[in-house]
Amino acid sequence: MTGKEKILVVDDKPSNVKVLRVKLADAGYDIVEASSGSEALKRIASDSPDLVLLDVMMPGMDGYETCRRIKSRDTNDFLPVILVTAKTETEDLVKGFESGADDYVTKPFKPLEILARVRAMLRIRSMVQENRYLRTELAKCSRFDSIVGESEKMRSVFDLIDKVSARDVTVLLTGETGTGKEVVARLIHNDGPRRRGKFVAANCGALTETLLESELFGHKKGSFSGAIEDRAGLFESANGGTVFLDEVGETSAAMQVRLLRVLEEGELIRVGETEPRKIDVRVIAATNKDLEVETQAGRFREDLYYRISVFPVSLPPLRERRGDIPLLARHFLDMYCRAFGQDCPGFTAEAKNALAAYHWPGNVRELANEIQRALVLTPPGEEIAVEALSEKIGDGEVLPRRQHGKLKSAVESLERDLIQKAYEKHGGNKTHMAEELGLSRWTLLQKMRAYEIEST
Repeated sequence: MTGKEKILVVDDKPSNVKVLRVKLADAGYDIVEASSGSEALKRIASDSPDLVLLDVMMPGMDGYETCRRIKSRDTNDFLPVILVTAKTETEDLVKGFESGADDYVTKPFKPLEILARVRAMLRIRSMVQENRYLRTELAKCSRFDSIVGESEKMRSVFDLIDKVSARDVTVLLTGETGTGKEVVARLIHNDGPRRRGKFVAANCGALTETLLESELFGHKKGSFSGAIEDRAGLFESANGGTVFLDEVGETSAAMQVRLLRVLEEGELIRVGETEPRKIDVRVIAATNKDLEVETQAGRFREDLYYRISVFPVSLPPLRERRGDIPLLARHFLDMYCRAFGQDCPGFTAEAKNALAAYHWPGNVRELANEIQRALVLTPPGEEIAVEALSEKIGDGEVLPRRQHGKLKSAVESLERDLIQKAYEKHGGNKTHMAEELGLSRWTLLQKMRAYEIEST
């Protein structure tokens, strides 16, 4: 035992109180005494006991009424009450439990039984308190624990998430690759009316059109080579829940027509079938493209654009919320330290400055990967030094503070330079280049063609 638990003994007979006081004190408990129900309520308010041993038969306010008043207090604290009674009839025991008692001991009681029941109820109280503490902490942090930020731009994002989560509407998340669009999508789902349903995600830029069609809508056995059985797609499997369509701007014209039907009619047709199937899902789409520009250029259907952009939420790139970089770095460090079972007190001043100065083209995802890599290279118990950071960060590769010429030309020049460096670094390996730059392979190829960087 800890020896710190405090027991309130309530009995109008001093002899009974004395016996309990001696036995409980010998067991290491602090004892508080009361001779009536009204005095017991005052003691609870002034002494904050951890458990109450309450006699039933007392003049004035009996133990049943005292118990009811204890349990009706306006507090979240769980205070166990053990009734001490000479009544053993079933209706008397039932009456005690109905008044809110957690346990009872019958007279003449045995000291060992009293101690055993006290210990058991204190263990339960400890578990209840821990559970309530964890629930409170989760309620405070689980909503935004994975999208850390205190900048004005992120506060605006949090406000939009708060507003849209409870409304069952289609959401379009926009922002550069690595800004956390899927994390936000999951948050909206978990806070919304479909939280008990499934959340399924599909990367529209990672699959060929044929595979994406089967992945989303399912297929009939024999409808194509390899279709060895009937299979439901992600939309059907998420019925009642949420489908997250990442990189929706990468979809073909034919796929856009099928997605429009899901949004307008709430139905789909499996590959190889002709009969539509009704579904009920919330769609959250995401893109790193400007879909208005894509629509004007004829690469994205205007009617689908208006269907998915009912409630747009733009996620800022990390370079536009630099004040959040230290918070995010510490967040990821704590997360990976727990995962690795490793102690790390933080970052050296030089490392902090390097992290803050870097322009983070891969955004939050790149930062998370960088912290994980640096932790692997850092001995347990030591601060992460600038030497543990990637060369591009440690050497102070920062975003130029001033660009000459038109903004578009300056941005294109910087983008071309980054892609060229990645090309030279990885010997033209498109997969590795795309991972480093935080782009889909398809987007990378388009940009390489546009900038006339070798892409064969």
